[in-house]
Amino acid sequence: MKIINNDTIQRLCTLVLLIVGLALPLGSAQANSDDGIINLLFIGHDQREGSGYHLSYQYAPMFNQSLGREKIRMEYHEDLQQLTDAGLARFDAVMLYANYDQLSPQQEASLLRFVEQGGAFLPIHSASACFSKSDAYVKLVGGRFHSHGLETFTTRIAPGQENHPVVRGFKGFETKDETYVHSDHNKDGRTVLMLRDQEPWTWVRQQGKGRVFYTAYGHDAATWGQVAFHELLIRGILWGVGDEKRKANRALASSLPTAKYEDKGTIPNYRKVAPPPQYQHPLTPQETMALSMVEQGFELQLFVAEPDIANPVAFAWDERGRLFVAESLDYPNELRADGHGSDRISMCEDTDGDGRADRCSVFADGLNIPTGLVAVNGGFIVAQAPHFLFLKDTNGDGKADVRQVLNSVWGIEDTHAGPSNLRYGHDNRIWGAVGYSGTRSEAQGKFQNGLYRMDVDGRNIEPIAQLNNNTWGLGLSEDFEVFGSTANNAPAWHVPLWRNYVYGKHESMAPGMAAKIDDFSQVFPLTYNFLQVDSHGRYTAGAGFNLYTARAFPERFWNRSAFIGEPTTHFLGQFSLTENGSSYSAHNQGLFLASSDEWLSPVYADVGPDGQLWVADWYNFIIQHNPTPTKASAGFDATTGKGNAHENPLRDGKHGRIYRIVAKGAPAYTPLDLSKADSAGLVAALSNNNLFWRMTAQRKLVQEGRVDAVPALRNILLAPPTMDAIGLDVQSIHAIWTLQGLGHFTMASKANVATIQRALQHPSPATRKNAVRALVESGSTKDLAIAARLDDSDAKTRLWALVALAQQKPSKVAAQELLGLRTQLPSDPWLAQAFTLAALRHSDYYWAALNRTNNAVQGSFLQHFATLEQTPEYMIARQMMLRKSGDLTKTIASWQHLPDRRLPLMATALLEVWRDLRREPSDAELRALQGLLNRLDSESQMAFKLRASGLALEYPKVDEATYAKYYERYAFKPQVWQWSSPESGAVLYRQHCASCHGDDAGGDAALGAPALAGLDHAYIQTQLQKFLVGLRGTHFKDVDGISMRAAVDFLQPEQERMSNISHLSHYIAKLPTVTQPARVKGDVRRGAGYFATCVACHGADGKGNTELGAPRIAGQADWYLLKQLQKYRSGARGADPRDTTGQQMAAMAKTLPDDQALQDLVAYIHSLTAE
Repeated sequence: MKIINNDTIQRLCTLVLLIVGLALPLGSAQANSDDGIINLLFIGHDQREGSGYHLSYQYAPMFNQSLGREKIRMEYHEDLQQLTDAGLARFDAVMLYANYDQLSPQQEASLLRFVEQGGAFLPIHSASACFSKSDAYVKLVGGRFHSHGLETFTTRIAPGQENHPVVRGFKGFETKDETYVHSDHNKDGRTVLMLRDQEPWTWVRQQGKGRVFYTAYGHDAATWGQVAFHELLIRGILWGVGDEKRKANRALASSLPTAKYEDKGTIPNYRKVAPPPQYQHPLTPQETMALSMVEQGFELQLFVAEPDIANPVAFAWDERGRLFVAESLDYPNELRADGHGSDRISMCEDTDGDGRADRCSVFADGLNIPTGLVAVNGGFIVAQAPHFLFLKDTNGDGKADVRQVLNSVWGIEDTHAGPSNLRYGHDNRIWGAVGYSGTRSEAQGKFQNGLYRMDVDGRNIEPIAQLNNNTWGLGLSEDFEVFGSTANNAPAWHVPLWRNYVYGKHESMAPGMAAKIDDFSQVFPLTYNFLQVDSHGRYTAGAGFNLYTARAFPERFWNRSAFIGEPTTHFLGQFSLTENGSSYSAHNQGLFLASSDEWLSPVYADVGPDGQLWVADWYNFIIQHNPTPTKASAGFDATTGKGNAHENPLRDGKHGRIYRIVAKGAPAYTPLDLSKADSAGLVAALSNNNLFWRMTAQRKLVQEGRVDAVPALRNILLAPPTMDAIGLDVQSIHAIWTLQGLGHFTMASKANVATIQRALQHPSPATRKNAVRALVESGSTKDLAIAARLDDSDAKTRLWALVALAQQKPSKVAAQELLGLRTQLPSDPWLAQAFTLAALRHSDYYWAALNRTNNAVQGSFLQHFATLEQTPEYMIARQMMLRKSGDLTKTIASWQHLPDRRLPLMATALLEVWRDLRREPSDAELRALQGLLNRLDSESQMAFKLRASGLALEYPKVDEATYAKYYERYAFKPQVWQWSSPESGAVLYRQHCASCHGDDAGGDAALGAPALAGLDHAYIQTQLQKFLVGLRGTHFKDVDGISMRAAVDFLQPEQERMSNISHLSHYIAKLPTVTQPARVKGDVRRGAGYFATCVACHGADGKGNTELGAPRIAGQADWYLLKQLQKYRSGARGADPRDTTGQQMAAMAKTLPDDQALQDLVAYIHSLTAE
């Protein structure tokens, strides 16, 4: 796809403006005829790479990049739910690009009415194959898809139509596209504008007062990636909406401000735009707003801008509703050792109620790169790595006179990877996000790329969720669900099972990553002109995950819409949450705010005291942090600064804006001030329709120790519930956590019993869930006992009940209850994990209860467990065997009495035990095991054979032909391609790999990125595919692997299978190797002895063996080899039963006696490099 720069777009837009302005009048606008914006409904479908075609989720965002200056506002949907009279009334035009078969009579009637009453309908490409049973639809389109081939061809205007408004002056384009042939042509009211050979290709129709535009173009990116195709679609839209709407739109488009551009030498051109991008000069806030669009039904309002503020990073409000803005001129590279810099926190307030700040003052200065703040105890906690500070004004002069260091445990290796997004949680603790610079907690050690909480005094940092790459987003819902976002290609996460309840509890069960819930990660910019390092057109600088938690917006937003900034594309995106068992799905809703001003940079958004959405606009032309540009990667050579960001003179320190996105027609806001509220007033505020005020009231009640409020808080829970339209009783949730914070939500006191019981029986699942969680937080025996309500109808409440059970003392009763509900409770993968956690807690009793039954861990027992190894029964069996020492022959023989269907579990666990003990089985053990294997059916024998590679065992019920098919189905088998496009591989490498592995693929030890240059292409293809399917990068100990797995999302299998992987791998293989310095100290002589085991696969020279899947290890960085061997030994790599070569490596690594042996081995391997 050719990427077009600003000058080209301006010329094309002007062309469209001039030519389509001659359209003849017909029809009338359907929506918003007064504001000039054309509202376009784009209906796509949910087909994705690797499993579908006509990938609307990719092509709609491409098209959107042409719509900013045209003032066409796209709303993207992947279903037909908008095909109602009410749904369509919001739009001027409907574009359909999808594959659908069923159209209900009601939907058909609504679509026909929409067109006949003046709307524009634009069926594109495959839309002519939709709804084959609807004759009315086929007639509306003007024809039906019949067949196609695939050719390269050029636009041909139909003779005599050169002056039709849609094609007048259109230059056309060449593309490779499907060559549609149509049938059932409806010539009534139809004008054919373009032909392919003699086949009608693009036409228009008139039906009633409306218009239809159809083109057969559009199979894939070869067409959708061309700006000329976008121009054709825009021409169709402008013609289709009719004269009145078109004139209003053209007047609006022609009134837009024009930016000034000039050439600059330090604009990173990772996208390889030709000609290179130019520097846009900054615009005034009013000009920026003119070039911006927000979702229909909202308006953008400026609250404060330069010179009052500059470079806003984050903001928060105090209990009076005043805005406090963290500003950083020092970001990204002016990192000061003493923590004293040029940054500040400003207080801005609107004193006259006009929606604009009219007074700003400095609350605190001398700061150095503050990245988050939250109100507590009359002041603010401020994240300023390596410290967290507490700032407070005690004398009323508006300036902080208290500056206290709360902790100093935050990494400063990279200033855009530190702590951010601070929030006060329902649990009365401080929550936040941290990137790969990380932190250190007493309970879990070094932690990075995830979400955490800590006490208000800065102590007890507790990691809660592991995400997969640099993390700069945290969201807490009204019912205290925890969400997060990451910078790169993974914008939406949910945390069903908190890490702190899993970490270190059981050796068999490691905490995994949180649930990645987004459906796709494309962004919808309003311009082609954006600067991104990688993941082009997707979230790659994702910032924030702030939910809508008030009631000024329409109901569809309440507690389900989340907002994520993508400053590199001048865009604030929106995801809509849908409950999915104990977790959620997040549906990409496209833009909530976007601009064609190339400086607009939303980095933070939150719901304000007024219930509107407030947005921090960093307003900067250069957003890119790292990697450091080079001539080859980005067009110029730069240097790396102290903050690990590239130095760039174009970074701005003078501008910054805070906007409010305001719902039109929202109820008037009456300001509140809780700074001096008494307890009764604070309790009353717990029912406010804005979470900000509810949380402020709760915080003050708890932090000020307002125990006089306890009776009123109990009364909230004892009184009849008051639920809103989405089923929440918000005041009851805050009553629970306020009581818990005050020490009065525990069964330790009889006075609390009735309150707790009513909370656990509340009709709102959200209230019951929070009651269970609050009791889990209290943690007493009685609290945990009453919280373990496994019969609750709500999946999320059941999950937390299982967590409560997992905190109890081991008991026979609990184990029997779990076993009795074994096939009912694990109703989704997260409930399965919580069930396993509880079963492991009561493992002895659970195992004894299981052995009193004939239950087999098969069939329904495996539901929602990815593999047998993830079941609690497997983990407990392994745990029981590990308690025994020495030879296990007698233990194996004792299984003779077990039912046959239990034996696969025991035998599989035995394999892992031998690996854990780092020894090969004895002959006696193998004989005993063989006797049991003979009892298994053929399916179980094949499953065991897959896992038991290298053991001298026989499988009498397995024939080789059947096993070959089984192996093909279940074992990992890479698809290795022998052909590639070096040019494509080079582009992919620059876009997605160079930032970590270096332009020369020589690796970067600081980033944990190994050298790749010169590795065998087959090995690279194999490893990339392992990351894609989850064989690597899923274990919590494998932090580098987790990041790598996130980084390869762009390689998801396409229709052409693994072509991108092949291009990339062959390119890397042809790069010259880079000499690696010695970093690991070891004894080369002893290492030579250990290496004898490696020779069989890797060769005496360490150059590897492609046929055996063994890579070249000579020349690889010694630190990387050591780290991988440590991962193999710990189970972080090579534990998946599908990964036969990985299991072999893990077994080999476990034969080495200790870590020193590993160091000796890699020292010897490094010595091979010199030879």
